[in-house]
Amino acid sequence: MKILPIFIPHLGCPFACVFCDQNKITNTNFIDYAKIKKNVIDFVEYNKSIEKEIAFFGGTFTGLDTVHQERFFQIVRPFLDSKTHIRISTRPDKISKEILINLRKNGVKTIELGIQSFSDSVLTASSRGYLSEIAIENCKLVKDFGFNLGIQIMPGLPKFNQETLELTLQKIIDISPKFIRIYPAVVLADTELATMFREGKYKPLSLEKAIDISCKISVLMQENNIDIIKIGLHSDIDSKDIVAGPYHESFGELVRAKILYDKIIKQYRIPQTLNISKTDISLFKGFSAKMLNDLKKQLDLDKIPIIISDSINKNEFILNTNKTEIYW
Repeated sequence: MKILPIFIPHLGCPFACVFCDQNKITNTNFIDYAKIKKNVIDFVEYNKSIEKEIAFFGGTFTGLDTVHQERFFQIVRPFLDSKTHIRISTRPDKISKEILINLRKNGVKTIELGIQSFSDSVLTASSRGYLSEIAIENCKLVKDFGFNLGIQIMPGLPKFNQETLELTLQKIIDISPKFIRIYPAVVLADTELATMFREGKYKPLSLEKAIDISCKISVLMQENNIDIIKIGLHSDIDSKDIVAGPYHESFGELVRAKILYDKIIKQYRIPQTLNISKTDISLFKGFSAKMLNDLKKQLDLDKIPIIISDSINKNEFILNTNKTEIYW
């Protein structure tokens, strides 16, 4: 599946949540309709024979009036076919049967809902403007109408704790969306969250804690056949816009490395050779070889025998006693 992201920051949003500045998150603050049309034409032409979606992100698409929605649909409509559809992101309180009928009529196939949390205390403290009952009801409604459902969650918001995390994860499992995105809360400049942070009313997650939580979520989702399509905010956010919190330009890679590390530690027995995918070399060697050094320290080894394989899938490994000439 190929996706063309089109960012419409804050469009349709009824107000700003405490954590939000979509202009900074998307690095976009202007809608150029002519450029959007050209990008759609190029995207469709280049990806003729494969499944693809043209995605409107960053705002509340269904919060737009129908005239503005139609302006976007008019750009995309000529290119819709059996392999080309539309994806939108929106708020769970901006969903209704009438809205879903209109979206389906206009070629929308996937709907991502910015849930952030299924805890009422977190939603209230984050000024989301709705409670979990609405979120749960409309997640189910999206699925009932036959759309692919995606859920975006944001660990680390005000009032976040272990209890609210477990509640949110259980609700996600119960709803069983097609996929989720994990965006640990980061404090951006000029947001209410930044004010709360400066006044000592909010403490963000540490990078280490955010990685651990994201690992737990990832493993649990995989066990329940729910895809994870994104972990961490975009890597092109200007560093001067980040006040505090667990932002890292390679956050998703750090999470993936930690998951792989935990699996290896549980299964490794000395002496064994570690067979890894060539696509995972960067996890071992990147970030000043942190993962590799942590492995050697935990396993009490000076060097680990390694076989790099083309036949092993990404994020997987094999342990055996085969000889090798590679030692890391």
